[in-house]
Amino acid sequence: MNITKVSAGKTNTLDHTKAPLYEALCIYEETNRTSMHVPGHKDGRVFDKAAQHHFSKILKIDATCIKGIDDLHQPTDSILEAQTLAADAFGADRTFFLVGGSTIGNLGIALTLCSPGDKILVQRNMHKSVFNGLLLAGAHSIYMAPAIESETKTAMVAELHHIEAALAENPDVKGVWVTNPNYYGMSQDISRLAEICRQQGIPLIVDEAHGAHFGQAEEVPPSALSMGANLVIQSTHKMLTSMHMSSMLHVKGDLVDLERLARVLGMIQSTSPSYLLLGSLDLARRYLVEHGREHLRETVQRLEKKRTELSLELKSLSIWGGSSEVQRRDPLKWIISSKDEVVSGYELLDLFYDQGAVAEIGDPRNIVFLFSLNEKEEDIDKVVGAIKAIDEKLQELAVIPHEKKEIIMFDEEGTVYEPNMSLQDAFHRPRHKVKLDDAIGSLCGETVLPYPPGIPLLNPGEEITKRHVDTIKQLHEMGAYFQSPSDDSMETLYVIKS
Repeated sequence: MNITKVSAGKTNTLDHTKAPLYEALCIYEETNRTSMHVPGHKDGRVFDKAAQHHFSKILKIDATCIKGIDDLHQPTDSILEAQTLAADAFGADRTFFLVGGSTIGNLGIALTLCSPGDKILVQRNMHKSVFNGLLLAGAHSIYMAPAIESETKTAMVAELHHIEAALAENPDVKGVWVTNPNYYGMSQDISRLAEICRQQGIPLIVDEAHGAHFGQAEEVPPSALSMGANLVIQSTHKMLTSMHMSSMLHVKGDLVDLERLARVLGMIQSTSPSYLLLGSLDLARRYLVEHGREHLRETVQRLEKKRTELSLELKSLSIWGGSSEVQRRDPLKWIISSKDEVVSGYELLDLFYDQGAVAEIGDPRNIVFLFSLNEKEEDIDKVVGAIKAIDEKLQELAVIPHEKKEIIMFDEEGTVYEPNMSLQDAFHRPRHKVKLDDAIGSLCGETVLPYPPGIPLLNPGEEITKRHVDTIKQLHEMGAYFQSPSDDSMETLYVIKS
């Protein structure tokens, strides 16, 4: 597929049938030169014999930056061409390949936009990597509480008037940073927000980790770039077809210092990047343009038909079909929950695992099934069969409904606040452990992170309230997984020494 672009009076034809970086790796393999350079497996000659049948072919192109293979940190050849093709496919002015997942992109954005002491307006339900990036940058975060979808109780972008009010109170921020879509595929129209940011001369940054396929067909929500965002992170490995840990960072407009961004990414990405991951990004773009968009349309049609049928058949379970609070939903994600909350999302996660269907996420209420661009009827039917089986099982069981207690993760929508202490200051301050109930009123000394989706309940430097303590207890009792807590029992917590 050739796409013709006209710029500055010149006509450029981009050939999307090519995968320049992958092709360079194939040439490397075909030349069959003797490797006297890293990596130590020497194109697979030296490797664990029992596992060689799994790795042998891929190791032959697990190359490094030598003659004929471009340099990620100074791309002039195949990587540059691959990134240019990706920018065209996703509607960006410039695209950077990432080999540390969207985490690297979020760290890079924070370090590019913020100097120590700079303020930035940040949606509070961001992935931990955003806060870690702001910590490293020494930025002062102004937190905005998100909106909460009433049925699923999931967090999403706050209403525009709340963000406008926050900007009016903080006109010196370096940008506005939101997550859209959320982990559950709920997408809001951010075009007006992008326009407001543009008028103020600040970038709109969007963590679009779960929306790499957005804008690639009419059947899915529009992309953040198409709605005017300036910096967009996409986890290409999540919803498209690249290998795990491979992502893209897209830039549009003139509000971002590209030279500084490239310099920062050169600092935080490995000087020995995986060319397997980079090559898979190149191939994910080619597949998307050549076949993926059509496959996406066909898959959505199949999924929507099955979802509609299921919604009429289910007795104990429900499948979310959208709400007036959400402008667009991602049809590649099915949100399943127990009617009347008879069982929790964590329990559903285990039930479906035993049934042979592994969900992407479980939370107090819901689980999420995540489909790919190209799902055949028989593969969808396996998931449908598992849902029906669990639905029947719950009807047969004499399950005692849970006591309905509202689990509150965030402040009321519209709440805007600057923490008592910046992330970086809190990180470097002395801390000590106290019992959970005794932590109320203190400043948190660690990240309290129910995972997934990797959104901190508490960040370092935030004041611990009774609401936080109650939520920690509730989540722990329900079986939530906390990532890297100082106390697995969640009975104690680090607080900042006063």
